[in-house]
Amino acid sequence: MLSYRPTRPPLEVFRRVFDSPTSVKVCPFIRISIAYMLWEIWKGRNSSRYAGQVMRATEIMRHVTQWLRSTHSLVPNKTKRSRSVCEAFGLWGLHIIPTLTWTTVRSVRWTPPRAGQWKLNVDGASQGNPGSSGGGGILRDSTGCILFAFSNFYNMQTNTVAEAMAIRDGLFLCEEQNITNIVLESDSKVLVDMLRADSCPHWRLKNIWADIMRCRGRITTITHQFREGNQTADALAAHGVRSRRRTVFSFWQDMPLEARGAHRLERLGIPSLRIHRTPLPASPRQWRIAWRRSGVVTIGR
Repeated sequence: MLSYRPTRPPLEVFRRVFDSPTSVKVCPFIRISIAYMLWEIWKGRNSSRYAGQVMRATEIMRHVTQWLRSTHSLVPNKTKRSRSVCEAFGLWGLHIIPTLTWTTVRSVRWTPPRAGQWKLNVDGASQGNPGSSGGGGILRDSTGCILFAFSNFYNMQTNTVAEAMAIRDGLFLCEEQNITNIVLESDSKVLVDMLRADSCPHWRLKNIWADIMRCRGRITTITHQFREGNQTADALAAHGVRSRRRTVFSFWQDMPLEARGAHRLERLGIPSLRIHRTPLPASPRQWRIAWRRSGVVTIGR
């Protein structure tokens, strides 16, 4: 949670910065915030000279504190707990209050399809989003035996495009072997919802979507799976990024080591743990304590 004093004068901020410990002076947040405040002063000076607008210190500080609020949301939680970062934000009247979280742990596992069906698990990976990307997938029967697996390299793509290309390539392989009654499983909620609605609003996926729709009749069920239950396809996608080539595997022994291990665990039905942390709203008592200690107005998390 973040709180701030909206009317701290610029001179007071400069005084607090130069009187602060050396560790805080060299903090990147302080250097960037000082540069940003000078930029706001320069814009105010130009507006006053050329547009006839009055430059007010409170208005400048309001813009700076709004920018710091957005910067605060990008700072990792581990970094927020460091003393120098907390002191750096405190110089601007911004006070970081620890946020309570509710942790939930659930068991996630790969489940085989029904007898007579095939389950196609696919995944896409992108280093940088967009960046070097790849995709992978694996087709298994009701006993968990592999019919084929693949890993491809897709050059520079986003995560969503790589995932869609992996779905297309997996369906093309099924079409080559005349396989129907497919259960398609992906950890991309966006693409799963698009396939269920038979609608693609993303123009970048137009050509890929047309290929997927051509094979749509082979799919009987579309399911969403968490990443923890899709680890074999995830390992194959990562292998496609590393190898930078297209590979099709007919036996599980031919797959990369990481994919082999994940496949064996999934076939045995061994679950993985999915840990999810949800922020809890601060209690009224915590809000009052924070307000009394800092003498500021609380504006949010």
